[in-house]
Amino acid sequence: MTLPPAASSGAPAGAGGYLEGLNPQQLEAVLAPPGPTLVLAGAGSGKTRVIVRRILHLLSGGTPPGAILALTFTNKASGEMKERLAEALGPEVRGTWMSTFHATGARILRAEFEQAGLPRDFTVMSRGECLTILKREMSRIGVNPDRYPPRELLDRIGRIKTGRKDSGGGFAKSLEAVAAELAPPYEKSLRAAGGVDFDDLLALPLRLFRGYPAILARYRERFEEILVDEYQDTNEVQGRLVRLLAGEGGRVFAVGDDDQSIYGWRGAEIENIRRFEKDFPGARIFRLEENYRSSGNILASAGAVMALARGRREKRLFTQKPSGEPVVYFGAADPQVEAQMIFQRLAKAGAGEDISWGEVAVFYRTNTQSRPLEEEARRRGVPYQVVKGQRFFDRTEVQDLAAYLRAAARPGDSAAFTRILNRPSRGLGPAKIAAISGGGDHVSQEAAREAVAEGRVGGAAGRALEKLLGLLEELSAKRAGPALMLEELIGRTGYRAWLSEISRTSASLERRRSAERGLEGAGEFLAAAAAFEERLREEEGIMPEDPEAMTRFLEEMALSNESDEMEDEGGKLSLMTLHAAKGLEFRAVAVAGVQDGLLPHSRSIDEPESMEEERRLLYVGMTRAKEILMLSWAAERPPAGGAGGWASYPSRFLDSIGEDLIRREEPPEARRKRPRFQEGWERKAAPGAGAAGEQKESKIPDQALGP
Repeated sequence: MTLPPAASSGAPAGAGGYLEGLNPQQLEAVLAPPGPTLVLAGAGSGKTRVIVRRILHLLSGGTPPGAILALTFTNKASGEMKERLAEALGPEVRGTWMSTFHATGARILRAEFEQAGLPRDFTVMSRGECLTILKREMSRIGVNPDRYPPRELLDRIGRIKTGRKDSGGGFAKSLEAVAAELAPPYEKSLRAAGGVDFDDLLALPLRLFRGYPAILARYRERFEEILVDEYQDTNEVQGRLVRLLAGEGGRVFAVGDDDQSIYGWRGAEIENIRRFEKDFPGARIFRLEENYRSSGNILASAGAVMALARGRREKRLFTQKPSGEPVVYFGAADPQVEAQMIFQRLAKAGAGEDISWGEVAVFYRTNTQSRPLEEEARRRGVPYQVVKGQRFFDRTEVQDLAAYLRAAARPGDSAAFTRILNRPSRGLGPAKIAAISGGGDHVSQEAAREAVAEGRVGGAAGRALEKLLGLLEELSAKRAGPALMLEELIGRTGYRAWLSEISRTSASLERRRSAERGLEGAGEFLAAAAAFEERLREEEGIMPEDPEAMTRFLEEMALSNESDEMEDEGGKLSLMTLHAAKGLEFRAVAVAGVQDGLLPHSRSIDEPESMEEERRLLYVGMTRAKEILMLSWAAERPPAGGAGGWASYPSRFLDSIGEDLIRREEPPEARRKRPRFQEGWERKAAPGAGAAGEQKESKIPDQALGP
């Protein structure tokens, strides 16, 4: 394998060297000797560069590509790493295991399916399909979905599977008990459909390694180094998998930042990064402290917010960028005025002219805050996208077409076949489907053929079913890639014609628009399949007609997440929650609702660790900005969908920012004195002081925040 030359004396290499351009801290981390290593990478400090250069360093030392395992949390992150490696190595990078935790789990389970107790062609079910299975089991045993929300129950079942701690909540005990009752029948139905869910992709490899020490030993021997991106976001089971695979040698190269740990609500364990030296004795710790993203004032303001954080690992971020514009914090009378002021000030700062709208973002704590912002964007004619709305791969038409692909590629996938039976309509209503299935929940292709042969489904419906079965059989025998098969399915099943007819003739405007969106979505899905084939061919040499291409496409689709789907082009303003902003950067950023009750959230005020996560959430939002940072709050914030409102106050997290860094602007109607119980809160909570953090604070009522 030919690599660009490295540095010859510990200094950055010359042109073309894979160590070129690294600062001293980055270089030291990249050249770390084998063994457990933790790289504390501050915001904007070049962590992806360090991971990629570390991989190049390993390869230059003779480590085979297949002996490197790089774990990420999004396809987008792993894709970026692959692109950077490909720029340096071309096709020689093939063989490196570089993917998300879940995709890696799926790959292990595919290789060890027999010992894992799974069929060879198991399906990774989407969350929507898992909810359908769960709702069916809830109905069967009489669980009221209004009292026990299916999504909450599915999350609890996942916690049971992976052994994660329950996150608590107002009625967590009853939810947990119902989830425990539902878990076995849900699991049985999932397996009967030939499927696994997201949590299985972590829990089953863990069970496999514990049950088959020889298999674990084989993977330990295979991987010479395990690199983990965003280590602070690992949950309990992911941490256990890393420790198991690393073995006694502990060859783990973990990169993360405890200051950016914001996913505790979905199971992330900040303790994984805090106790790294305990989990991996002899670990070396490196710090990346030079920020390449933000101006001096933005970085200093964000640092002031974190200066009073409890229990953090010390980092002193600095930048060589100019100080730039001061951070602006302004108040408004209500959310509508707040939205108007945000857009006015963004425009004044150059958004839409000197700064493209595609380089601008507005963040908020809860999704309900987006409405006035969207209204104001539409009123001003500003192009925008709401990130983390409905996932593309959760859209109805995409799920339909994915089911068609699965039914053609995997004739035994009865869940997929059941979904497509009557989409488009073939006259196969519930009564006929019950006749085919014998009263079961799913219809297999084999049962459908028997029903047609025995005359249990006749007439037009029988002919339509027979035609569908013939088409699936034909395509199943054809060695076609995802894009070609998808194109044939869209055309020959009448799916495209069905949507076109609805869009032209339906009396319902809503149905017409839904059909139009469906046609657009089908086109986007086809384009995504073609792009996937090209990427697989270039990166791994796998041709579209290889059966693995179809398996990998369906798996990637099921495992995609919201941040993978954010548009990169088109010059649109991005509206998103602070949680969705992680890992992104923009020239100009506005954060709406920086006020007590929202940031920090009222539900966190009595919980010291939750309060610290709220602080980190604001820090993450602030450090996304390169040049312009605006923070705002609304004095009166009405509950979603209701009359009245609740009075709010500026966020306590900003008290620690000096007046030389932040410009506070409050119109008279927004000016409020903070209640006495809040005054001086930040001053009392000195670094490392536990007593102040445990102090009880009054709360703004939860109902004031809306659902």
